[in-house]
Amino acid sequence: MWKKIGLKISIAAIICLMAASDLTAQTRIRFARGRNSATVTGTLAAGATRSFVLRASQGQNLTGTLSSANGKADFTQGSLHDTQYSQTVEENGDVYISIDNHGSRATRYTLTISIQ
Repeated sequence: MWKKIGLKISIAAIICLMAASDLTAQTRIRFARGRNSATVTGTLAAGATRSFVLRASQGQNLTGTLSSANGKADFTQGSLHDTQYSQTVEENGDVYISIDNHGSRATRYTLTISIQ
């Protein structure tokens, strides 16, 4: 009997870990050939964070605009919480961007990233 309970607990723990890893997954943003911007839409659960990654070159200027149905989603970079984002890329490679939903309900969002 204890083996069955232990097995059920183990299976539940594995399911929880798999769900948590999906929530922290990163979405790669790719620009269409000849384009310098991309738009991503989705749903963000209450209190959730979504991470994005994109390839950029040193010296490029990256800007982002985020809108959400509940008005509670924003970029979170350290202490910055805003719906506008801007940075100059310091080195070639991947750039990571995160958005958070500070609302008490899930919300739809639209994220537009541009790079010059």
